[in-house]
Amino acid sequence: MVEGPTAKAYALRIEQNFKNSIIEKIETKSKKIFIDLDSLIGKKIKRVETIGKNIILLINGFAIRLHLMMYGTIHIYSLNEPLLKPERLIRLFIQTREKKLVVYNAPIVEIGKDDLVEKLLKELGRDPLREDWDREETLRRIKACRGRKIGEVLLDQKVIAGIGNILRNEILFRAKIHPERLVDELKDEEIRRILGVAEKLCKKFLEFKLKKKRIKPLLFVYNRYNKLCRVCCNPIKFYLQEPIKRKTFVCENCQK
Repeated sequence: MVEGPTAKAYALRIEQNFKNSIIEKIETKSKKIFIDLDSLIGKKIKRVETIGKNIILLINGFAIRLHLMMYGTIHIYSLNEPLLKPERLIRLFIQTREKKLVVYNAPIVEIGKDDLVEKLLKELGRDPLREDWDREETLRRIKACRGRKIGEVLLDQKVIAGIGNILRNEILFRAKIHPERLVDELKDEEIRRILGVAEKLCKKFLEFKLKKKRIKPLLFVYNRYNKLCRVCCNPIKFYLQEPIKRKTFVCENCQK
């Protein structure tokens, strides 16, 4: 699953290569097309941003939303460069005078008016990588999730946008909070600690992605089942957390 920092890295790369470029050709395989695609021909790609795991291309009053989920990828080609993957895998193809943007296997490609940005901002929680990130608002949203486990809540995109399973495991380890803790049991200072770690770790993940570095050095617990905790040397426990059934890694000595 592509998480917020990976989506942000893709967005920055697209903007670097296509900002102010004019669309000469566009094709897509999607049922979420709410405008005439020809409306985009001759229009400029003004900017590219992210909201959580969503990548949004803003184009003179229009917008293209991409969500890559598990298997989606984005490639940028020069005009004469052959495509690396079969045509049947292409979900979105954009050609400008200089380059080609090709999106493969993305489950969500939505094209419509640029008001979809406002819709997403209303539907989703705050994103630690956006300028409008608000810890106190996110604190309130978490506290409203009474009766739910914090390990589950961190994956709820309506509460906090952009956190995936790798990040939630690493955030909770660094914040020293057990994923089974109920929101009701958490003190405000513990939630603020989680949010502070979330912001710092998302930015660190993004830094690694922009440098095209593997994030493995940042992983203290994720996929480290039966290995020793790097802090206390106790074994890392693995289980599927209910009710979300997501891979969960915890040091039960460090995380309380």
